[in-house]
Amino acid sequence: MKHLYVEKILCTIGKTQSLLYIFLLLSSLTLTAQDYPEQEQLSTINYESYQTYTGDAPAYMEVNTNEFGNEVIRISDATTFGTNGQNLRHRYSLDQPWNSDGSLIKLAGYPAAILDGETNEFLYWANIPSSALWSNSNPVLMYGVSGNSIVSYDVTSNDRETLHTFSDYSYIKYGYGKGNTSFDDKYMGVIGRNGEDQTLLVYDIENDVVVGSEFIGTRDISWFTVSPSGQYAITSFVTDGSGLEEGTKVYDIDLTNKRHLNDYTTHSDFGLNAEGEDVHVSFGDPTTRANDYYLKSVRLSDGLVTPLFHYTEGYGVWGGHISCRSNLRPGWAYISEGCCASDTVGAKEVFAIKLDGSDIIERFTIHSTNDDTGYGHEAHAVPNRDGSKVMFASNYDDTFTGDYAPTFIVQAPNNSLSVESESINKSQIKVYPNPSRDGLVNIKLNESIAVKSIQVNDVLGRTIRTEEMDSNEKSLNLSSLPGGVYLLSFITENNGSVTKRIILN
Repeated sequence: MKHLYVEKILCTIGKTQSLLYIFLLLSSLTLTAQDYPEQEQLSTINYESYQTYTGDAPAYMEVNTNEFGNEVIRISDATTFGTNGQNLRHRYSLDQPWNSDGSLIKLAGYPAAILDGETNEFLYWANIPSSALWSNSNPVLMYGVSGNSIVSYDVTSNDRETLHTFSDYSYIKYGYGKGNTSFDDKYMGVIGRNGEDQTLLVYDIENDVVVGSEFIGTRDISWFTVSPSGQYAITSFVTDGSGLEEGTKVYDIDLTNKRHLNDYTTHSDFGLNAEGEDVHVSFGDPTTRANDYYLKSVRLSDGLVTPLFHYTEGYGVWGGHISCRSNLRPGWAYISEGCCASDTVGAKEVFAIKLDGSDIIERFTIHSTNDDTGYGHEAHAVPNRDGSKVMFASNYDDTFTGDYAPTFIVQAPNNSLSVESESINKSQIKVYPNPSRDGLVNIKLNESIAVKSIQVNDVLGRTIRTEEMDSNEKSLNLSSLPGGVYLLSFITENNGSVTKRIILN
C-alpha cells in the first residue's frame, strides 16, 4: 500500500521530482509509526454546545489529556522565550511549521524561535528572511524574500544565498502571505511590484528561470500560489463572483490557459486528494450550504466539486481556517472552526476530514481560543507533514492575555513502540544539538528505559557505526561524516529499536 501511494505521487508530479523528497517520503512512511484519532462518521456524532474554558492556564511543556483523549502540550512561553510578541506563536494555517523531516519547528516573527521537532524544546533564535517557509525536501533550508530577490536560508549556519533577482521589479511578494512552493520544491509563485502595478510570476527554482508571467496592474487580488503537484498556478481576487476580476482563477504552471475555478473566496488551502490530484479545499458557499454541505473540494484539472461535511440538523461549520500542509498524508484537510460558537456544530473544534465525500473525520481538540481578542489569537491550526500532530494557537478563553496567544500541539496518545515487555516513547530519548554544526551529538535517555547500543545509519539504511550504550548519557563524535541527514537507531535489550533522525551541517 505504501508503494502504491508513492507510485501515485510520482505519476502526479513527474520525473522532475527531487529524489531527496521521495526518499524522505519513503523514510517517513517506513520508519515512523503514526497514531491518529479515531475515525468517526459525521452522522453518528452527537455534538455538544461549546463550554467556555474555566480551568487554570495550561502550563508550559505540560502534557494534558483533552476531551477526545488526545494529548495537548503548550510549546511556547513568554518567560522562556523572553518575549510577549508574535514569536510566541506559529504564523498561519498555510505555513508548515515543521521542517521536511520533522526534526525542527519554526514559529513566527523575526527572529523566529526554532524548536526541537520531537521534544518541542526551545533551541535557538534564527534570523529568517521575510516570508520564510521550510523547504519540502531539505531539512535545514528555508525559502524567503529579500527586496526583489528570492533567497534560501540555512537555519543551522544562518547563511543566506540569493537564488534569483527579479531586476524588472522594485520588490516582490511571496503570494501575499499565502504562497507556497510545489511539494517537490521546483516551483513558487511570486508577485512582482512596481508601485501599485503587479505582475504574477512563476519561478522555477530548479532551473533558475521564470516560466510564466502575467501583468495584472492594480487589480485587487488576495493571494497567488502554485499547486502541490507543480502543474498549476492559482490566484484569488478579493471580490466573489465569476467575472474577469472575481473569484478564484487557475492557470497551467506557465500562466497560460487561464480559467475560472470558484466563485467564492472563503478561507481555503490546496492539497492532493487520495488519487494524487490537486484540489482546492474551502468552506462552503450559498450553493453547498443550501444542500447542507459546509465544506467542499474542487479539483483543479476540471473544476469537479466534491461536497464535504454534510450536516442536516442545523448549521455545520461555517468559517475558520483550512490547512492541507500534510504533504505526506494526501486525501485529508485540517479544519479549525472559528465562526459562531452559539450557532454551529463543532464550535471551536480542530478536526481532519477525508476529501472523498465520505464524511469521515478525526477529532483532535477544542481549541478554546477567544479570537475576538484579536488576529494574534486565532487558532490557525496546521498539521505536521504526516498529519499526526496539529499545531494551533489559543488564549484558552482569555486565560492568556496580550497581543499574541501561545502555541499548542495536539496528537493522539500512545505514540510509542512496544517490544515484548518494553514500551519506549521517542520523547524519552533526547538527541542534541540537532542540527549539529560541528558533528558532536549528545544522547540523553530517560532512566526508565534500557538501550544497549546505538547504530548510526546513512539515509540508505547502511550502518556506518555501532556504539555501546553503557549509561544514560553518551556523546558521539560524527565530525568525520559529510553533512547531511543520518539515522540513529537505539537498540533495546530485547532487540527492538527506536529511530531518530539527526542533521549534520
